[in-house]
Amino acid sequence: MSITIYMPALSPTMEMGNIVKWHKAEGDKVSSGDIIAEIETDKAVMEFESADDGILGKILIAEGSVDVKVNEAIAVLLESEGDSIEDVDTDKKTQVEIISDDIKSEDSSNNKKASDLELNNNPEVTEEGIDDGSRIFISPVAKRIAQDKGINLENIHGSGPNGRILRKDIESYEHEKSAPEIMNSVTGVKLESGVKLESGVRLESDIIPENPSATIHDDNLNYSEKPIDTMRSVIAERLQLSNNTIPSYTLNIDASIKKLNDIRKSMNNDLEDDIKLSFNHFLIKITSMALLHTPEVNTTWEVNKIHSYKSTDIGIAVAIDNGLITPIIRGVERKGLLEIRDETSDLIARAREKKLLPSEYQGGTISISNLGSYGIKSFTSIINPPQSSILSIGASRKVPVVLDDAVNIDEVISITLTADHRLIDGAVGAKFIAYMKQLIENPNLMLL
Repeated sequence: MSITIYMPALSPTMEMGNIVKWHKAEGDKVSSGDIIAEIETDKAVMEFESADDGILGKILIAEGSVDVKVNEAIAVLLESEGDSIEDVDTDKKTQVEIISDDIKSEDSSNNKKASDLELNNNPEVTEEGIDDGSRIFISPVAKRIAQDKGINLENIHGSGPNGRILRKDIESYEHEKSAPEIMNSVTGVKLESGVKLESGVRLESDIIPENPSATIHDDNLNYSEKPIDTMRSVIAERLQLSNNTIPSYTLNIDASIKKLNDIRKSMNNDLEDDIKLSFNHFLIKITSMALLHTPEVNTTWEVNKIHSYKSTDIGIAVAIDNGLITPIIRGVERKGLLEIRDETSDLIARAREKKLLPSEYQGGTISISNLGSYGIKSFTSIINPPQSSILSIGASRKVPVVLDDAVNIDEVISITLTADHRLIDGAVGAKFIAYMKQLIENPNLMLL
């Protein structure tokens, strides 16, 4: 007996992955839980564990291979030493769809048992068919959602094996019906298949080159050309989706940081040299307090509903090679400044090494992008869906201020809020950013 190992979907946005390294060679014994390979997704390099015991009989995709599609066979595991790899049909591949939001696998009826399918955690495989004159295959979850919403299944093309309708097909159909048709003609974005975003919307990129080979150099041209990698493609699609489907607005306010800097310097004098607090650590805490003060901002837009969160999970934008990632600091309201500092440092370090887990960069309701170190006075960021807002922090600068008919010099920063108007009305956004200004200018209020 043999078990085919498929390229796993290690993140909701993953459509392809790169085989960075094989930790096992052909003929090596493999135990359940052993790390057999390192796989690079669009966001990180992750370790892939075996779900079964056996012997690695055949590596189908060599180390260093790029753009391997999810659910493509990458190796074959033999259950015992007596099994032969020659008896394995490596060309026959079973398609398996994984729905990332409920971590439940859906597959069509093909007379295979769930135990014969090899995925990361060997999820349950379910199948259900309904007959309304013609045979329509649909998963139980998708059938229930379609019935609840009164959707005619004849209008939906299933993306599963044998045309089976999956939950994602229902969600994509719902989004297509609600989205302005002009968006497709203007932007070229197809809301059918491709990269699955956290909001449930699926996109198919039309910017990925058909032949993504090596960088092209031509002496007759005044430019060089290289293919768009997976991370850049996902970033482009998500931002295009945000820019064209989220009705956003911006608010800007200046805040004096003189008192906050004085307190920060005083605290750092009492700390060891290798443990220092930065302005960003205070800003993360202040953002959390402002979210609790204005809970309407701590929300996300879902299909036909709004999710309001009790916990404050805040993303921090981190520039990495050829892209950007936003690790999430969760439950900031329960953490002190030193804990925020330690967690932030750890997340940033592992983000730049592409070692983050999907749970560490997915979710949240708001992100912070700080370009102050580059001398940028102010700027506007694009919301990262499904989040509802993002803060853009500019560089500190000294400005003259009039106080009691006297001109004084103050140090200020510019804070710009980009908010989803579907969730956050202008007055609510103003209340949120004004409270942030109050906390920054009067940091003692953080103790109350």
